[in-house]
Amino acid sequence: MKHKFLIFIVTVISVSSVFSIDENSTGSEQVKPEVIRVLEPGVIDYQSSRFIIRIRAWGVSFPKKGQPGYQEALNFTEKELLGTSPQVSVKKTFDEKNLKVADLTMRANESGFSKLAIENGIGWHNEKETNRYGPFVISQLKAKRRKIGLWSIEYDFNNAGIESKPLPALPGIYSRTNQTLPQIRYWVTSLGKVHRPGCSFYQRGRGELTNLPKGTDCRICGGRKGK
Repeated sequence: MKHKFLIFIVTVISVSSVFSIDENSTGSEQVKPEVIRVLEPGVIDYQSSRFIIRIRAWGVSFPKKGQPGYQEALNFTEKELLGTSPQVSVKKTFDEKNLKVADLTMRANESGFSKLAIENGIGWHNEKETNRYGPFVISQLKAKRRKIGLWSIEYDFNNAGIESKPLPALPGIYSRTNQTLPQIRYWVTSLGKVHRPGCSFYQRGRGELTNLPKGTDCRICGGRKGK
């Protein structure tokens, strides 16, 4: 009986040693963590040491497919992240699309992907997600003032409607004279200041969006007149 017990112990030790060796060998075969795929602007497949994780960049929104700036945003994401090993700081385990939300920092220059995209007008600040994170707010204000990237065009991405002149539904003088200002959605503050899309104060504070604004034109963007 004692001999059988000793044989059992030796067998258990031998088996556990094998599993330990397998784990070590698996560890030695772990691949280098890096971004292996870009699915859409700001959405990547990240190969960790053992798993492939689908991640969405935190705090930044991009144009959807078919909208102005989509291809530029896709190219930007590929250029900055594809094949790199960014530092991943998870902000949310999963969003409504089951994507892990994380702040991605490029190790080469220690810059954040989301902040870089916002300050270059590639995407815009998702304020609800970040609770108006200061550095992102400042980066977007700078991009708006410079009128670069998305801020150089007039397009309502939130409502997916073009704010430039549409084609007239009917021919005639009436159609030609009424296709300028009404198509732009102005932001009128509670104090009566009128701001046009692209202005630093557009949709800031209390106010309302309207096609027929009344009030005082903003000195920065020109309001109804523009600059």
